[in-house]
Amino acid sequence: MYDSHAHVISDDLAAFPAMDAADPAVAARLRDPFTAERLLREMDGAGVGKALLVQRGQIYGFDNRYILAAAGASGGRLKAVCGVDAADPGCGAAVRRLREEGAAGVRLMARLGERSFGWLDGEHAGGFWRAAVDCALPVCVHFFGWNREEGLERLESLLDRHPVAHLVIDHLTNAPIQSATECGIDAPVRRISERGSVALKFTAIPLNDLAERGIDAGRVLDAYLALFGADRLLWGSDVTQSRGGYEDLAASGRAAVAGFPADIRERLLQANVARIYGL
Repeated sequence: MYDSHAHVISDDLAAFPAMDAADPAVAARLRDPFTAERLLREMDGAGVGKALLVQRGQIYGFDNRYILAAAGASGGRLKAVCGVDAADPGCGAAVRRLREEGAAGVRLMARLGERSFGWLDGEHAGGFWRAAVDCALPVCVHFFGWNREEGLERLESLLDRHPVAHLVIDHLTNAPIQSATECGIDAPVRRISERGSVALKFTAIPLNDLAERGIDAGRVLDAYLALFGADRLLWGSDVTQSRGGYEDLAASGRAAVAGFPADIRERLLQANVARIYGL
């Protein structure tokens, strides 16, 4: 089992300072930081072999030094997926630099409450997308409920212009899942599924929500499997962002796919993330 979506926080505030340590939510995380070393120990206990470290933007913004350092010190068990500000004129150079520094992928995400799409396809974003194609880096995109529908439509146009090898969307696109049969597969999801380069992560964000409402996660995933196929879905824990200890998050991922054949379980829980990110 490999984790496609783990967040870590350093306990060395001098070397890796938080962007806004005075923010109450950030301060709470810093009081008990979930370090890369702790992640590795908990992975061992949960039977997880490798993981992607996804930049914790709320803590570090676009300063990716901690996850790059942690990945470099992990003996190959961890790799970094770095956050990039595609609204910055230097975003293309940033992608190239991160690749040289060992990044396994790059990620785009709006700031909380941000209503524009400068972070995705604004004036300077072309530099990001061109560099990602040139560097053959997987691109991860996070959508919120308020921007997912328009964002998915914009993403189609971006992929026409910038055919990245792999495009991974977090948290089943954060689609509104009403039931096991009304599972967030709307027209934008159907259209984006037609792009063979696009994969989705299923993480604790949808899995926790489904468990709380008594909705069978296996039935929901079965609908996404029918659309995307078994090679384009990836499990991720979302540890530190989502509720639950690491062992419980891993168990939730296993339970969600327990009803599938062994070869499909292996792809969803390990092989797909290993192939896409070189884990």
